[in-house]
Amino acid sequence: MSRELSNWQELLDSFTETGVRQGKVSKIHQTRSNNAERIKILLEDEELRVVLLKWMNHQVKRQRSLEAAKCFRETGNRQFSLKDYTACIEMYSQSILSCPVENEVELSLALANRSAALFQLDLFEDCLQDIRVALTKNYPSHLLPKILTRKIKSLRKLGLMEDCQTTLAELEASLMHLQVSEKNKIKSDIKVMLMDDQGNENTQDRDSEFDDRIIPFCGENLSFKGASAALDISRHSVEKSRYVVANRDIMAGETLFVEQPNALVVLPDFQTTRCHHCTRELPLKRYPCLSCGKIWFCSNACRQESSCYHSFECGLDSVLNSVGIAHLGARIVVSYGLETILAFLKDTEKVKKISGIDSSYDTKSYQVMFHLVSHTERMAPDELYQYALTTAFLTLLLEQHTKFFQLASQEDRYLVGGLILVHICQMVSNAHAITEICALDENSERQERIATAIYPSASLMNHSCDPTVINSFQGNTLIVRAIRDVRKGDEVFNCYGPHYRRMRRTERLEMLESQYSFVCTCEHCCDTNTEDFQDVIYSFACPSCNGSLVNPSGSYSPAQFQMTLCRSCKTQQSYFTQLKADLEAVSLDARGTEAMDQGDIMEAIKLLTKCVQLRKRALFKGHPDLGKSADKLAQCYAFIGNYEECEKMLRISLIAVEERYGRYSIEMANELQKFTDVLMELASSRNQDLRDELVRHLEEAMFIYRIHYGAWSHSYKELQRKKIHLTKLLMK
Repeated sequence: MSRELSNWQELLDSFTETGVRQGKVSKIHQTRSNNAERIKILLEDEELRVVLLKWMNHQVKRQRSLEAAKCFRETGNRQFSLKDYTACIEMYSQSILSCPVENEVELSLALANRSAALFQLDLFEDCLQDIRVALTKNYPSHLLPKILTRKIKSLRKLGLMEDCQTTLAELEASLMHLQVSEKNKIKSDIKVMLMDDQGNENTQDRDSEFDDRIIPFCGENLSFKGASAALDISRHSVEKSRYVVANRDIMAGETLFVEQPNALVVLPDFQTTRCHHCTRELPLKRYPCLSCGKIWFCSNACRQESSCYHSFECGLDSVLNSVGIAHLGARIVVSYGLETILAFLKDTEKVKKISGIDSSYDTKSYQVMFHLVSHTERMAPDELYQYALTTAFLTLLLEQHTKFFQLASQEDRYLVGGLILVHICQMVSNAHAITEICALDENSERQERIATAIYPSASLMNHSCDPTVINSFQGNTLIVRAIRDVRKGDEVFNCYGPHYRRMRRTERLEMLESQYSFVCTCEHCCDTNTEDFQDVIYSFACPSCNGSLVNPSGSYSPAQFQMTLCRSCKTQQSYFTQLKADLEAVSLDARGTEAMDQGDIMEAIKLLTKCVQLRKRALFKGHPDLGKSADKLAQCYAFIGNYEECEKMLRISLIAVEERYGRYSIEMANELQKFTDVLMELASSRNQDLRDELVRHLEEAMFIYRIHYGAWSHSYKELQRKKIHLTKLLMK
């Protein structure tokens, strides 16, 4: 089987196409409930194994040569001269990895050069470690004064004065062969350094970014780690998976989960700017992996904690990045370690017990991870085959390029491979994207995905297209808050993506079944007798009661006589007038927008005013087109300082946004923020009622930003400042 060395997904697609023809795809799918057997079948396919090894070795490329070592070191030297210490550390590390064992001098030079870069980053312990190794590798004697001087400086920075005196003696001895002028210069430098009483200060790891520690509503549930004491795990029957219920009444805004990830993987685009272990933005003082030089940490503590998995992943980042979410599935197994995994599999009691039902739910326990739903048997044959192929590849990678399976039998390797497959399939339906709020400008923010993680407690929430909660992040901590009131005994629902306010029923059902392998049974999906929410929003207005008209299903009668039912007053109404008005409004909106873009604000106001008037009569109050036209007109009035008219238009837009997205949506918060900006302009000249309304809307917007983004977000803090300013204004 000939395979081009393409990217991993192309290779998978090619294997799958061939596997379908040869019956391999159906064979893997029919090997029911035995994932270890699936991996065994694939790895014992010699033709497949050869191609996987060829592709793997092409990606890893770990050949040693003196020429490569020198090339990497010289590149590092150029970057050092440019003071790009992060980049040069990676190059020096690659030089160390590439250097043949017998070329000790070249190896010592790379280590010494890397120690210089580490010193510049105030990583004195790492610097000393490299110096110690370099001195055991036949380091050139004429360079000894330079490296020993650096060693003395590092020891003094760390307050190790006894070791400093010993090294001073070594330095004195190394000066013997130097000329008098060189010797005197080094001695002078040492004397100045010893007189510097600032050297004993020890640099501390940076403090936490977040001062506020969030506590779940009613405190943490000791039997359900990361969850509020107001929540329980329940299960109706053996057939139905576990789910989350409220054990008391919960109000909107309450915090229901504050959970640390069991495992996470930073996305490739952020691996040079984020801590590999905790996702924090890397500070100026950052800690590299001293083996590969490619992975960085925000603190020495993170570097040490990551060793349980990075010791096996080191140098394999490009390969692991290529397999996407499967990397997270493999990391779960690697993090727990071979001994823990095999011990768990042999403990039949633990394997049988369901955490949260038969025992407490400890999110750090492998038992919890093992029993997360994977939907493996529900997957389409080709989808399962690709995940199994990826698992076989990862199992082979651990076998060929790490010591993970060093003490494992062949059967144990298949068992562990089967578990990796389970965890990969779990990640498809249970993984969360860790996001961070990034400011686009002074008035807007967006969520940026920086990592993928698994949160075992929050993963127990089932999906609803009308969810109970909204998720946000504080660093890598998942914060889940209620966005509506929950009664005692009610199930708590998350949203896996498709929301009834944002997607049609048929699209939601198709997406959920395709990605998560289940048919949604929430109220908005099951009740096919009820109209789709999208039809209600995108409807004409009733001329009698301003309610929404049922969208016509088609008629062969003349347009002016076509009739449809009003959802509110239940009367038959003609929609011909509304249709005609909206067609005119479409043209006016386009011309008004063009005038805005050209800077002709007065012409834009004239056109958009007519457009809004027509759409107010023609369209339902929640129709997005009405809201957008009103918002454009508000922008025009704000531009010329007419805040009275701007306020009127934003009130129309606010109604449309609330009808479309809901009271606690982020869109509502953004619209309220604009509205409060305008009310602030009017506050000093209007009555107390308007000021009271302003305070109420400020608090509403702050509440929404808090549950979506957290009290540390730019938008929340901006509204806080606005409220303080208003208080001062009212006191005058």
